Amino acid sequence: MSTIIKQLQVRRDDLTQSRVVSVDAASLQPGEVLARIDSFALTANNVTYGVSGDAIGYWNFFPAADGWGHIPVWGYATVIESLCDEVPVGQQVWGFLPMASHVVMQPSGVRHGHFVDGAAHRAALPSLYNRYQNTAGDPPALKALADERSGLFPLFTTSYVIADFLADNDWFGAKQVIVLSASSKTGFGLANVLHNWADKPVSVIGATSSGNRDFVESLGICDQVIAYDQIDALDPKVPTIVVDMAGSAPILTAVHTRFGDNLVYSCIVGATHWTAERGRAELPGAKPTFFFAPSQILKREADWGPGEILRRAQAEGIRMAGEIKGQVELEHLSGADACADALSDMVAGKVSPRRLLILSLA
Repeated sequence: MSTIIKQLQVRRDDLTQSRVVSVDAASLQPGEVLARIDSFALTANNVTYGVSGDAIGYWNFFPAADGWGHIPVWGYATVIESLCDEVPVGQQVWGFLPMASHVVMQPSGVRHGHFVDGAAHRAALPSLYNRYQNTAGDPPALKALADERSGLFPLFTTSYVIADFLADNDWFGAKQVIVLSASSKTGFGLANVLHNWADKPVSVIGATSSGNRDFVESLGICDQVIAYDQIDALDPKVPTIVVDMAGSAPILTAVHTRFGDNLVYSCIVGATHWTAERGRAELPGAKPTFFFAPSQILKREADWGPGEILRRAQAEGIRMAGEIKGQVELEHLSGADACADALSDMVAGKVSPRRLLILSLA
């Protein structure tokens, strides 16, 4: 009997539309494996993957037909069928997955600790997203944070790499960093990394909605927490970096207008306010520049050696995940309907930053 694969797909041009489809798994080809997706995390960052799916190529990892797409997620999968001698049935991996019950992969470059999905359609995509870690050798500290690994570590990796990029550029001469959407997990991860950076070269201002201000303040990682309508109260004379996780043109415009030429770098990362106005006129100060973490990772691979920046980022992820236990509530949901409802709520911005959703369609 063939395996039935359930998939949670969205319209590529309208993330509010989703559907659950069931398809028969095709017979495996030599070198392929079929893995059951055990669990995955759903965060606002996955909405960003959908918003920037065409620009960055996120839709290309797990293609769908007729204008539908798979928003990628991070999670665990266990091999249940294998035509690859180096990847046996029963091996569990962690990495980039579709919102589905199963996935077919084509392992290549298999090592003791990892392999790369060598499917032809993924060859031109960033290698960071094509690598799958064998969980058998995970250290105890990582095993104890399995859910946090899926829900927080990819975001905290981005947080660390942003901070490293800013440090690598001598902070562009800034004295402070404003984090927009500081309640988002990548946002408060960045604030945390900056707060703990050696010699703390910049102060950290967390900007968020009024409803999330108490949550950000409770984390104790920002020198100042403000609501978006308080941007005009900030001192415009301070050389400033803005890191935009929100993707809202009015909010970013307010920062540029307030600081003018003293806005020395404008870093565009996410789109948690994906339904907000996104078009921008010419802005005063530094030109907004999209941040693509794999580029800085490749630079540091050359500077520090293969894997070193990800090792440092993982260590920071373990530290931060331990610090926020009790402040972020893990919530496990299973079944196609529950996953579809969770996705709908995330797209609509109805999921509190205090919740960390771990899902399973299987």
